[in-house]
Amino acid sequence: MPYIAYRDVAKTRKIKAKDTTIADNTCTFYCKTHGCNARMTLVNGADAERAYFRRIPSGAQHISVFCSADGSFDPTNYEEKKFDFNALFANLKNASSESNRPSKTTGIAVTGGGGKKAISTVQQIYLMCRKYELYNGYCTDDILADERNFAKNEGGIVGRKIVQCTPYHKFKDEFSYRMNYPSFPYPNGKHIKLNFATEELFWHFYKKFKSTNHKELVIVLGEWTIPTEVNNTYMSECTVYKKRQVHFLKFDGGNNGK
Repeated sequence: MPYIAYRDVAKTRKIKAKDTTIADNTCTFYCKTHGCNARMTLVNGADAERAYFRRIPSGAQHISVFCSADGSFDPTNYEEKKFDFNALFANLKNASSESNRPSKTTGIAVTGGGGKKAISTVQQIYLMCRKYELYNGYCTDDILADERNFAKNEGGIVGRKIVQCTPYHKFKDEFSYRMNYPSFPYPNGKHIKLNFATEELFWHFYKKFKSTNHKELVIVLGEWTIPTEVNNTYMSECTVYKKRQVHFLKFDGGNNGK
């Protein structure tokens, strides 16, 4: 669900959900994407942390998955100070569970018992990054590579990141899959490569990728590198070790109904 919309049909008066008032709860808004005729309603108006816009079901559909790709992240469910991306990355990628390992940087357990919980899944990290520019001292632009920072990443994605993409096809004679970044279709979009640690893991996701329409957004957590081979057909790659590194997103927009 988007956090930005317009107050007028001509789309000249932009409004952020966090800046709305109670009076806005009865207003009609318009999708942030130019060319999209979807009308929006406000949810949790006047609540800066929980407010967002939602498409009116009886109106026009969204024209793109990006219209609603923000999803809906409710920060009241999580303890921000417990978010340690490096510890969480290790937990999601490695075989052994490290969910309660103390953070090296804060000394706080990555997941706490009682009270608010910590972010713990790839999907939760993605939704948080779509909502905030800064979270517990982390610049979310450095964590998530998506359509919003395509210009920054089109030369190559490097380091520990979540990457938004869509399935394309299998690499010949390899247990690897070619993906479109940040989606398909996308102007001047790039290809990235997913390698899989085991044959079993590859076929698990191969079946899932083949069942999509190649426009369904997928997010992948990995240690991304730029290939060293000359004239490669993809710009970056990572290895998937665990199923929890990959998540299929479902949104209300463009062939991605929720």
